[in-house]
Amino acid sequence: MKNMKSKLLIFSTLVLVIALVLGISGCKKEEEKTTLIMGTEASFPPFEFTDENNEPIGFDVDLARAVAEEMGLELEVRDQPFDGLIGALQANQIDIVAAGMTITPERQETVAFSNPYYNAKQSVIVRAGENLVTSMEDLANLNIAVQMGTTGAAKAEEIKGTADDTSLKQYEKVNEAFMELTNGRVDAIIIDVPVGASYMKQFEGLEVVEAIDFEDEQFGIAVRKDNEELLNDVNTALDNIMSSGKYDELIQKWFGQ
Repeated sequence: MKNMKSKLLIFSTLVLVIALVLGISGCKKEEEKTTLIMGTEASFPPFEFTDENNEPIGFDVDLARAVAEEMGLELEVRDQPFDGLIGALQANQIDIVAAGMTITPERQETVAFSNPYYNAKQSVIVRAGENLVTSMEDLANLNIAVQMGTTGAAKAEEIKGTADDTSLKQYEKVNEAFMELTNGRVDAIIIDVPVGASYMKQFEGLEVVEAIDFEDEQFGIAVRKDNEELLNDVNTALDNIMSSGKYDELIQKWFGQ
């Protein structure tokens, strides 16, 4: 009887040891991360858009890939609605957001941002020759189109608050707003300067309202607030990319500057 108990004890001990070894091995495999998952919304050229094969390309994609390479990782890009990117980040579905996302106090309450990597500014685009807009006040009584969840949308909401009859139309993709403008269903679009310039090459008969000037904004790469290690790695990678000249190459490639 004692011999049987001893055998059972030895067997149980072996099973426990094997389970612990497999568990440790599994943890190591999980720790050996090989891919950096980037969330973006690919209708925001030249920062992110899709090529003829429907693959995401653009300045943010190339920059994030360079960041991943600095970290010894491959980059995986996931295209999804802009206003859902922070939620996807918080749900651990993606590792970073690189999507022409402006660093704002409101967003900093829920995510952490890298050091700024691009200085941006909003613009107002209208149909050429109509002279509907010459000042910020004019926008209050017009139909304004924006992309959901953007700082352009936040600015339009501020303007909307100055007049009861303002109509604010929010779209998931920027190209939808431009189609509505060219078709006469909205009067103006508030959009980042480079993005507006890119779409104006596709949609004819539009112009920028030069008389309206917005404050400067800065884009950053967003990570989860509790992932300080990744934030530090991203910032180190950005520093290396900027000091090596790679950043200037990407600026020249995508903006011609």
